[in-house]
Amino acid sequence: MYADIVEEDWPYTDCDAVVVGLLRERPTIFLRAKLHSRRQRFTLAHELGHIQMGWHIGVVGCNPDASQFEVEPLRPVVGTERVSSPRRLEEQEAEATRFASYLLIPDRFITPLLTQMDMPTILHGLDDTNVSTSAALMRLRRLLQPGFCFSFREGNERRVFTSSGTALPTMQGDFDFRAIAAIAEDHGRTRLAGRMVEWFRLSDFGRFEPSNDPRTATTLLRSAIADHEHDSAGQRSHFLSINGVVGGSLSVERAETPEQALSILRHKFKSKSQYGAISTHPNFDLYLRKKVEEWAQKRGLL
Repeated sequence: MYADIVEEDWPYTDCDAVVVGLLRERPTIFLRAKLHSRRQRFTLAHELGHIQMGWHIGVVGCNPDASQFEVEPLRPVVGTERVSSPRRLEEQEAEATRFASYLLIPDRFITPLLTQMDMPTILHGLDDTNVSTSAALMRLRRLLQPGFCFSFREGNERRVFTSSGTALPTMQGDFDFRAIAAIAEDHGRTRLAGRMVEWFRLSDFGRFEPSNDPRTATTLLRSAIADHEHDSAGQRSHFLSINGVVGGSLSVERAETPEQALSILRHKFKSKSQYGAISTHPNFDLYLRKKVEEWAQKRGLL
């Protein structure tokens, strides 16, 4: 209906398909022969994205599983910039990958899975979508809160996916399972699309209870800082910086409940070594709870 499909047996493993004639009424998709059925399904959905989005032009060679980068929607060509510039082609690839992800794993399918907050259940559900491991994890990572990490082997390559805003410990060399597991709240192994996926939840999603402490968030933060920083200029710097991280995180990240908001903040500061002892002070967690309480009250969640 949308294009002619021609299977070709070529040796280029970094290119699954090429779509030609995007300006024609009926383009042609040249598809690498003998692709696994899951990968072929996602590749064709990716090519359909190129065809359906009228601003995608030129000849596009695609490896959808490699299109993981986050980009803004395609912008107009500026000045003398070429339509076929590397940046423009990357943007087209990322958009086509998003199109395929939403087409094959629609919100109405995946959203009910996420309410479980049980990762084996979520991954088993995604297995039913008949897409590759990479495609499933690319879709999942966009919907999860910060603090999730996934890894699996594909041939000799280890692939790692994290949800937006996730901070991992510094690692030397290959992916260090022990370092991740040591700081994880939960972790496990689940098979997805024929591959064993190691998953890690680095955030705590415990029930949120408002603090009964009568002190304000400002008072709690100043006391936590003062116990570890005695220079007034340093205290002010930390105060402004910490409030900036909290405010920015609550406005940018996709928290929908107080539990999620608190988990995001705890994960943020757990990964920021510059706050060191301040973030482990008992009053610091009370400060975070107070800020989440303020955030939730403004949104009518408490």
